[in-house]
Amino acid sequence: MSNGWQFSNTSAARVLKAIQVRGKASIKDVAGDLGVTASAVRQHLTQLEASGAVRADKIREGVGRPYYVYSVTPEGHNLFHKDYGELARILLSALLDKVGHSREAGAIEEVLGLLSGQLAELYRDEVSGESLAERLETWAAILEQRGVTVEIEQTEDGFELREYGCPYQALAFQDRAACELERRVMARLLAPGVELKDCVLDGHHGCRFRIGQNGRLNSIKGERTQ
Repeated sequence: MSNGWQFSNTSAARVLKAIQVRGKASIKDVAGDLGVTASAVRQHLTQLEASGAVRADKIREGVGRPYYVYSVTPEGHNLFHKDYGELARILLSALLDKVGHSREAGAIEEVLGLLSGQLAELYRDEVSGESLAERLETWAAILEQRGVTVEIEQTEDGFELREYGCPYQALAFQDRAACELERRVMARLLAPGVELKDCVLDGHHGCRFRIGQNGRLNSIKGERTQ
C-alpha cells in the first residue's frame, strides 16, 4: 500500500474513504454506504488494520453482542496520494523552524503570504470558472485527485467545503500554520471570504471551510467520482 496513486483506486481505499467521511464507522455502516457486502468490507478492514491504517474500538451496548467501530489513523490518511504542495510543506516546515523560536507574527505572516501566493499560482489555470461554484468544483476535483476526500454543501450565503484527509497531514499536527496556509490558498483561488470553521486539530474528523459568496453548485453533496 505504499504507492498513493495505486492505492487511491482500490476497493480498500474506498472503504477507508467511507470511514474518513463518517469519522467512525461499523462494518454495517461502510457496507451500506458503498453498497457492498459486509464480508467484503470485513476482508478489506482486516488488511487495513494489519497495516495500521485503521483503529478498531469495541462497542458494548446492552445485552447484545459487542461490535467494532473503525477510525482512520494518521498512517491511513497518508496512504492516499498527496503530492499537492509537497515543496510548500518542505519550505513551510523549514521556515517555521527558523522563525519558530521567536514566533514573530510579522515573520510568519510573510512566510504564509509568500507560500500561499506561489501555491495559488501553481493551480491558477486549473481552477477555472467565472462563478464561485465553478471554481469550487474544479478545486474540489484537484483535491480529490491528490487523495483528499471532499464534500461540498450549498448554504444560504455561499458554500461549505469539507476535507477528509489533510494535504499537509504530517506538518499540520506540528504547526497550525499549515491550516492557515490552506485557507489562504483557497481564498486566493476561490473567493476572499474563506473561513476555517472546524479543524482536525480540534478533534473533528475533517476540516470544514465556509466560503461566503453567492453562486450555484451544479453537483450534489457527496464524494466526487473521478
